[in-house]
Amino acid sequence: MVANINLKQGQIWWSQPPEMPQPQPILVIQSDAFNRSLLETAVCVTLSPDWKLAPAPGNVLISQADSGLPKACVANVAQVITIDRRFLKEYVGTVPPFILESVLDGVQLVVGRS
Repeated sequence: MVANINLKQGQIWWSQPPEMPQPQPILVIQSDAFNRSLLETAVCVTLSPDWKLAPAPGNVLISQADSGLPKACVANVAQVITIDRRFLKEYVGTVPPFILESVLDGVQLVVGRS
């Protein structure tokens, strides 16, 4: 468990909720105003090593160099999750602003707000 984490939008973390057999990387998309609040949860998108997801509308391919993960990954914008901060296990890094903007644009595409 990571206590008193300074969560920021655009950060990548390894997460492991009890229902997941293995750790999974996630990208925090929740705004920093909410990240600074007393909320015990964070809104994120899942990151997948499955490149077959890359062509899906809104998804964003993130290189190994930009993610800090062992391999390149795909931000799956259709998988927006809310995770308890207790399950954020290890900070990986922060994506560049242009990647975060692309992911947020993809999420907007999914929810249909113009």
